[in-house]
Amino acid sequence: MIAFLLQTPRDGRSFCSLSLVNRERHHCGGLYIASDDYSLDALLANQTYHNRHPKVPRDFAVLPITILIHHVEATLSEVESLSKQMTSTEKRISDGDINLESNSDYKLLNRLNLEHLRLQRRSDFETELADNLTNYVDEYQRMWTSLWEGGTSYVDDMRDKIAQQMRYHDQVKRDLEFIPRRIKNQSKAISTYIIQRDNKLNIQLAESNRKIAEESRRDNLLNLEMAAATAQVAEETRQDSAAMKTIAVLTLTFLPGTAVASFFSMTMFQWPFKHQDDIASPYVYVYFVITIPLTLIVYAAWFWWFRVSQTRHKKAHEEGVTKFERELKMRVRSATGTW
Repeated sequence: MIAFLLQTPRDGRSFCSLSLVNRERHHCGGLYIASDDYSLDALLANQTYHNRHPKVPRDFAVLPITILIHHVEATLSEVESLSKQMTSTEKRISDGDINLESNSDYKLLNRLNLEHLRLQRRSDFETELADNLTNYVDEYQRMWTSLWEGGTSYVDDMRDKIAQQMRYHDQVKRDLEFIPRRIKNQSKAISTYIIQRDNKLNIQLAESNRKIAEESRRDNLLNLEMAAATAQVAEETRQDSAAMKTIAVLTLTFLPGTAVASFFSMTMFQWPFKHQDDIASPYVYVYFVITIPLTLIVYAAWFWWFRVSQTRHKKAHEEGVTKFERELKMRVRSATGTW
């Protein structure tokens, strides 16, 4: 008895599963499950059954061989498509047309790599299927050696078909062997491009930082000059303030006396002298009695007014700060939604 089993890789594409049993003195039988692409009508419609030997029982080896042919042709077509995509990607990357948005090129290379792995599994399946078919044909010939009587054209034809498909398969294997290296090279090219771009950006950033540092140095020099000028202005302002304070003190000191002197010098007052030779009126004390208290009163009034003004200014400033802090807290609470 000869048993033969096959099952194509389950990669989400077309699928078939076959089991054959060939018994001595009996015809061949088996079980076949397949998708539409591997239907018996699609595979055997144009196939001619060559085993016309009158003594050798019929077999279904033509079916797995046809599956091998169909599988190799599909894999060869898909490998050619993958190679074209790789060539197009290589040309685009070599021209510098690299799409780094959302890592599109890395994702493309990853998809190509996954497709390569899928095709590699198909290639391994074809190698295994060809070996099993060769063993099946050899065993089939051995089983019916006594009946062939030298007419082995059917077996030779099956071997030729298997060998032909293996030649196509060898081409597929060679193409698949180079694809991982090509994908790796393109990944390195993208990484090199990114490194070069980053280096260029770093150089530009360094140049920008140098210019910013130079501008900052100039700003610092200007700030130093402005600080010196501000210090000079502050010193002059302090001197002016001291001068104004001096003037204010002198004014507060002499203004009451001047006012009293002006008032007493009016014609409504008469200040007679006791003796004609006297140089001062005996009423001169009146001037000091009035001037000194009046000066003290003016100083006290000015001091009271100054303290009241400072108190009002401080109170208004504190109220403004408190109001600002309250409004700021309300804005923060509104923005964060916390209370």
